[in-house]
Amino acid sequence: MPRVGGRTVAWLAVYAFGLMACHYLVIAPAFAYLGFEKVPPNPLVGIVVAPTYLLCARRLPQSWERPSAIVYWMLFLVVVAPVHVLPMFTTNPSTAVWLMVGGVAAAFWLLGGIYSVPLWAFRPPAIPPRIYWPAYALLWLVMTGVVVGYYGLHLRLVTLSEIYAVRDTYRDSFGEVPKVAKYVVPWLGNVIAPVAIARGLMTRRWSWAALGVLTELYLVSLTGFKQLLFSSLLAAGVVVLARTTDLTRIGRRVGVLAGCGVFAVTAIDFARGGWGLSSILVRRLVLTSAVNTKYHFEFFLQSPKGHLGYGVLSHWVNYPYDLKPPFLIGQVYYGNPEMSANANLWADAYANFGLVGVFVFTGILAAVLHFADSAARGLPAGLALAALAQSAFSVSNTAMLTVLLTHGMLLAVAVVYLMPAGDDATRRRSVRRRIRRLIRRGLSEAGRPRPRPRLSGGRAPS
Repeated sequence: MPRVGGRTVAWLAVYAFGLMACHYLVIAPAFAYLGFEKVPPNPLVGIVVAPTYLLCARRLPQSWERPSAIVYWMLFLVVVAPVHVLPMFTTNPSTAVWLMVGGVAAAFWLLGGIYSVPLWAFRPPAIPPRIYWPAYALLWLVMTGVVVGYYGLHLRLVTLSEIYAVRDTYRDSFGEVPKVAKYVVPWLGNVIAPVAIARGLMTRRWSWAALGVLTELYLVSLTGFKQLLFSSLLAAGVVVLARTTDLTRIGRRVGVLAGCGVFAVTAIDFARGGWGLSSILVRRLVLTSAVNTKYHFEFFLQSPKGHLGYGVLSHWVNYPYDLKPPFLIGQVYYGNPEMSANANLWADAYANFGLVGVFVFTGILAAVLHFADSAARGLPAGLALAALAQSAFSVSNTAMLTVLLTHGMLLAVAVVYLMPAGDDATRRRSVRRRIRRLIRRGLSEAGRPRPRPRLSGGRAPS
C-alpha cells in the first residue's frame, strides 16, 4: 500500500508548526494551570524530535481504501503529533518525556506494518441487503428501547455550559441501571447511529440520516458526552470526503486540511484576543492528550504499574491504588480525584505494563484493524470508514480495552464483517440510471436521419 509522498509530509510538518503556534500564542497563556508551560519553544529539542516525527509521518498510507487508515491517521494527528510538540515547551524534559516520545513513535511505526501484510483471505457471510438492513434497523430500535426504558425519553439541546452537569448526573446513575444499559449507550452513539447516518447520505435515504442525527442528539442530552455531540458531523464528513475525493489520494487532502485548519483556528483566536475555538478544537481534542500522556509516563515510571488490577485481572492482581489510572492522574496532577485524565491506548498500556504493554497493546490493535480491513473488501468506502470513525477518535483518547468493549470497536468490526457488499437502494438507483440512459440513447437514435440505402451500382435510388 503506497505511503504518503513528500508533499503530504510537508503539510504534516505545517500541522506540527500550527500546533506549536497554537500552544505558544493561545493555549499556554490561558491554560497554564492545566499543564501547558508558557515558555518559548526549544529549538534543540525540536531538532531531536523532528526525525521520529517525520518517520512517523512518512509511514502514513496515502490511500484510505482500507478503513483502518482513518484510525491510523487519527492516531497520528491526535497522539503522535502533539506528543512530539509538547517536549519543545517543557522546561527540563525528563527521562519520562523522552521515553514517551520514543515509545509512542516506535509503537505507531510498528502499527503501520499492517499495510505491508496481505489481507486475510476469508469470505464473510453473504447476507442479502434486504435481510441485513432491516435486521440492522431492528437492532437499532431495540437498543434505543433499552436506553429509553432505563433513562427515559427527553430530547433537548444541551449547551456547552450544561455539559458537565449532565455528565455528572449520567455517571451518578451507573449504580441504578444494569451493565447492559451502560454498554448500549456508547454502542448506539459510536457505531449504530454513525453507520445509519452514512448509509442515509450515501443512498439518499434521508430518514436514516435524520433518525441517526436525532439518536445522537438524544444521547448527548442524556450523557453530556462532547464526543457524541460531534459524531454526526464526523460521520457526514467521512462520507463527503470518501465521495468527493479519490480514495487513493485522501491522505494528501487530509494533510492539507489539518495543516491549514490548525493555523486558521489559531489565527482567528489570536486576532481577536480569545481562545474559544482553539480550546475546543486544539486543546481539548489534541494537546490535552499529550499532557495526560506525559503525566502517565511520569507517574508510572517510578510508581508500581496497574497490571489491570482494577478491571479484567482484578481477581488475580492486587491493585495498589484506590483509583483507576485516569482518575489517579486527575488526583495527583490536577488535584481532582473525580477528574478522568484520559490519554490514549499507549498511555494506558504504559500505566498497566510499561513499555512491554505499549507494544503488546499495539499488536492487539494491529490484529483488530487487519481483520477489519479484510472484512471490508468490496464494501462502499464511506460505510466502512464511518463504522470505524468514532473508534478512531476513542482509541486516541481512551484505554484500548475500553475502546474495544465499552466504546464498541468490536461491534463496529462485526457490523463491517456482516455488512453486504451492495445495497438494494443503490442497486435500484443504478438500474434506473441505466434504463434512463438506454431510453435517452434510443430517443436520440430515433431522431437521427437514417442514411439512404445505396444500390449495388453506387447510385442512390431515385
